[in-house]
Amino acid sequence: MTGQPLLLGIDVGTTLTKAGVVGIDGREIVQSAVPTIWRRVPSGGHADPDALFASVVEAARDVVEKAPVGEFLAVGVTSMAETAILMDASSRSIGPAVAWFDTRASSELAAMRRDLDAVTIGRTTGLGTSQIPTVAMLRWLAEHVDGAKGAEGIACVAEWIVHRLGGDLAAEGSLASRTGALDLSTGEWWPTALSWSKISPAAFPELRSAGSVWGKVAGVPPGLGRLEGALLTVGGHDHLCAAVGIGARESNQVMDSCGTAEAIVRAVPADSSRDFGAGLPLGIEIGQHVRRGHHVLIGGLALGLRLGPVLDSLGSSSNHGCTDLDELALALVDVESLAAIETGSPQSLREWSPVVDGHERSRDNQRTVDRSEAAATWRSAVATAVAGARRLLDGVEALGGPVDEVLTSGGWSRNPLLRRLKAEAFPPMTYPVVAEAGIRGAALLAGLAAEVFGDVTDFPSPELEVVR
Repeated sequence: MTGQPLLLGIDVGTTLTKAGVVGIDGREIVQSAVPTIWRRVPSGGHADPDALFASVVEAARDVVEKAPVGEFLAVGVTSMAETAILMDASSRSIGPAVAWFDTRASSELAAMRRDLDAVTIGRTTGLGTSQIPTVAMLRWLAEHVDGAKGAEGIACVAEWIVHRLGGDLAAEGSLASRTGALDLSTGEWWPTALSWSKISPAAFPELRSAGSVWGKVAGVPPGLGRLEGALLTVGGHDHLCAAVGIGARESNQVMDSCGTAEAIVRAVPADSSRDFGAGLPLGIEIGQHVRRGHHVLIGGLALGLRLGPVLDSLGSSSNHGCTDLDELALALVDVESLAAIETGSPQSLREWSPVVDGHERSRDNQRTVDRSEAAATWRSAVATAVAGARRLLDGVEALGGPVDEVLTSGGWSRNPLLRRLKAEAFPPMTYPVVAEAGIRGAALLAGLAAEVFGDVTDFPSPELEVVR
């Protein structure tokens, strides 16, 4: 087949399942997305593992049909973490894939904190115990789903998809880091946690690095014939995969992903003697990175989840990260410094001087006053979010040294008010021009498996937006 060599990236997220074709020059060629289907229940939700695979096939078929002439060298898959799929000896799924945000295993989490000790969990796995890790959910499955205790295989979502496409059953390090069952000092499964899960330790597969070869695509569904024989890899945890997708791969760089949640992600050289619980008081967890030989420092906050309700209360909304309050909020001349509004309490109107076209608007105009109050509240809310992100950045700097560059992505990164306030509080910020960071990262890691690249540092850098 003539034409250009091609890579396929697949990103299974909480809201959307996406696929995209990327050239070996890093250029994004075509993307497609379909909803990730959850069955909503009071505790959160779960998915049919076969339905997750069907969504991947649908999105991939669309982009494969639209792709230019050329050979698909490799396929990389990234996904959300924590959500696990149990399998029998024939690789058929057992029970549901319980969503990472589901709370049905809350009592198991409490038991895990008690039985394994929260401090020991942090020092061993680098994880805090405020969220439900995979092993706690596995214990719930073992106790509530027929056949779960006898499972002969366990996979995170990306690993399940790769296995269904014909690849080996193996665990990728960054996803394993989110299970609560990986000992970071050894890079191997933590036997104590495996036994506690009530699932046979033999069900936990061998560990591999993102960008390693998982096998080849085989026996694909109709419409995906062009992928037959392409190499397969797991691109790991979606946040980390997105980081390399936008070019944040050196230890002096940080990715600031600004979406429904905000994630501060930094790669640092692996150090088995590190105190892996040291970051928890700072809001920073530690795990394996998708870059070989590196750990990740990662902190997260609710961003869109918190800003959305503020906008609702102000009678506004977000359109691709921008709002009708941004211009007025930027025009407000605050009397005090940014530090004065980091407490999160809305500023009263008298603390702001609304200026439009060089003239102060009349206080007699109630509608203008209301809009000014709304803009002041909005600026305060965004400033509070920036202050929270700055504290996470302080945490990764305390653990890994100074940061020289912050690469920013996600829908909220387009917001001009957020950009202005972060420019005041952060190191130099750049804005990579990447349509789908997770897809691009997964595809480039597939290129690593195909030996198009020798290391993550060889990935082609994306263009940067010119910010004036």
